[in-house]
Amino acid sequence: MTLIGNRRGLAFELAPVTPSWERRYGPEAAAWAGLSIWAGNENLCRHVVPGSSEIQDRLFVPLGPIADWLVAVFPALRFEERAAVFPTSRRLPEDLARWGGTPSPSGIDEDAWLDEREGWWSRHFMRAGADGAQIPNLSLVREDEELALAWTAPRFAASDAPMLLSPSGDFALPWREGCAVLNEFVARVAEWLREAGAADAFWWGSEPRPLEASDTSLSSRLELFTGRPLGELEALFGVQGLEQVLARVHLPSTAGDPAESTQCQILRDLSPRVTSDVGPLLAELGARTSHREAEAIGRWRRSREVAHDAARAFASPVERGQAAALALRQALGLEADPVPAGIGALLGSLGLRYDHSEADGGRDRMIVGLGEGGSPSAVTLKTLRTEKQWAQRFEAARALGHVALDPIRAETIGAASGPYARASRGQRSGAFSAEFLLPERAIARASSDQLDGAADAGVFGRLLEEYGVGAQTGAWQLWNRGWLSSPVIRDELMVQFAAA
Repeated sequence: MTLIGNRRGLAFELAPVTPSWERRYGPEAAAWAGLSIWAGNENLCRHVVPGSSEIQDRLFVPLGPIADWLVAVFPALRFEERAAVFPTSRRLPEDLARWGGTPSPSGIDEDAWLDEREGWWSRHFMRAGADGAQIPNLSLVREDEELALAWTAPRFAASDAPMLLSPSGDFALPWREGCAVLNEFVARVAEWLREAGAADAFWWGSEPRPLEASDTSLSSRLELFTGRPLGELEALFGVQGLEQVLARVHLPSTAGDPAESTQCQILRDLSPRVTSDVGPLLAELGARTSHREAEAIGRWRRSREVAHDAARAFASPVERGQAAALALRQALGLEADPVPAGIGALLGSLGLRYDHSEADGGRDRMIVGLGEGGSPSAVTLKTLRTEKQWAQRFEAARALGHVALDPIRAETIGAASGPYARASRGQRSGAFSAEFLLPERAIARASSDQLDGAADAGVFGRLLEEYGVGAQTGAWQLWNRGWLSSPVIRDELMVQFAAA
């Protein structure tokens, strides 16, 4: 028995066997095992065979094709955090089902739409790669610095297919830890193939660390990470060729990770169709974030320490955002007072430069970035929503949430606000912004500490005006903080005051 990884995190438990059944082609010739895949203490391979009541812990499959799939898609697992043309999250089975029922958008024909979906599926859902082999319907995707796993009930064609006892769920672990487990699993399979004299069944069979040999060009990494082909990046920045694109996004040609660029991290969050205004704005923001202003750098680092200390005790993105916002309000001495109308000066005191731009944002509302050696900067873009002052304030405070809580990758943070932004990051920064602008203490005071007290039209209207927030932000903040008894009341407040 071989255990690779940790059952409490991610693990592959292997019981090598010598099959007595027919082995039809090279990849099936060796490295057979009883396989258990563990995620968060859950054995995804635990099953019952039809006609039997005995619970079995392993599925017997050839490991070579599974390892081959991992080698082939590993660049995508490292760099492709979201689908290029469809908003995805860490719960890929739900996303895939939703995508399947969504018609193609204008500009993409149905065949291309299906090809995009098939390509995403094939790169992020584990494949057995051998006829008759049956494994869990497991998806893997990187989100920030985590490897997110999600699984759902597989659809096996055979009538005698096993019934898996963990039909659906999700789990996440640190990216480095998950990557190490995948690396060791593939390396062990390669070792078994070599021992059996079957190393030539796969190109990587003679490699001691196959995943490390599974590399791709910087151009391909850039396209995977940003979700945009090189031609689109050339058009966006008004340049020609990879070298000029790299210069625009301040990414060295020797870079191993596109995340070293603030602009690339922002592009990862932007909608597929960005306006022509965004390219120059990204270049301008990149220049700002590389500016080294010692006082501003010290302020944002201290703000980040305060936020992280407060958020450390919480697990969910929403709770982490709320706790960090409360801590920063206390550090500023705001308590339950409103954030001043000129929010830019307040953000500046925390080390974040903020401006509003008349550049057309399309469907994207805000961009923010920082380099470890520079100063953070944020810009709200012109949209129908951000023409309103309360929306600018919300997005500006959201930018502070990103600077305070987003993981630093390659000494850089870059994020955007819009329909394609990473889900957990958006939840965290949105909760931060709502609490920073409309703290729970203010709600308690306005409602006289009574459930639904702030749902009174007069009370709610005064809260929105005094704290400078929109109806949607206010209603959701009341609901998330437990001051409304029903989601129906929340939705009624949004409809009533949004119309007003």
